Amino acid sequence: MTKKLLICYGTRYGTTTGIVQEIEKTAEAIGADVSVVELQKKLPDINVDDYDIVIIGSAIQAGRWKKEPLEFIKKNIETLSTTKVALFVVCGDAGDPQRCGFAQEEYLDKIVELFPTLNVISTGLFGGMFDFKRYSFPVRALVKRIIKSRLPEGEELPEKMDFRDWDMIREWTRDLVEA
Repeated sequence: MTKKLLICYGTRYGTTTGIVQEIEKTAEAIGADVSVVELQKKLPDINVDDYDIVIIGSAIQAGRWKKEPLEFIKKNIETLSTTKVALFVVCGDAGDPQRCGFAQEEYLDKIVELFPTLNVISTGLFGGMFDFKRYSFPVRALVKRIIKSRLPEGEELPEKMDFRDWDMIREWTRDLVEA
């Protein structure tokens, strides 16, 4: 039987979209029927009951989930308590082995605690990408300052830093679909 997956997510600069596209491609390659919804501006009217697994993802911006995925959870909480749910986030902290534990607790475990009736079967913590040219000047300055403070003394900051682990993303997806 073909599993039906719904992927709903929020992004800011497009890095999460790239990860969602890889999740979709991987799931379809092993036979899943996948629907994807970017939750910007207006929450879609979707019958969550039509899906075997609902994957909800968010970029982390300023230490927080995007508001649209959280609104989607709130709007569909009753159905999501009886449907398999997987949560994932895309953040810079996931690209730093010393901060992965913090990121898991802060960005995933706290969401599970916030919505205790969610039927969460898996969480995914994925590194993001910093493409400083895409940010406004104030955002670029702030993010560069934070990252530079974590680099060894004298190390230069490149214009683009990509922490996405495509193999990890594919493996997480296969585990979800094949379970």
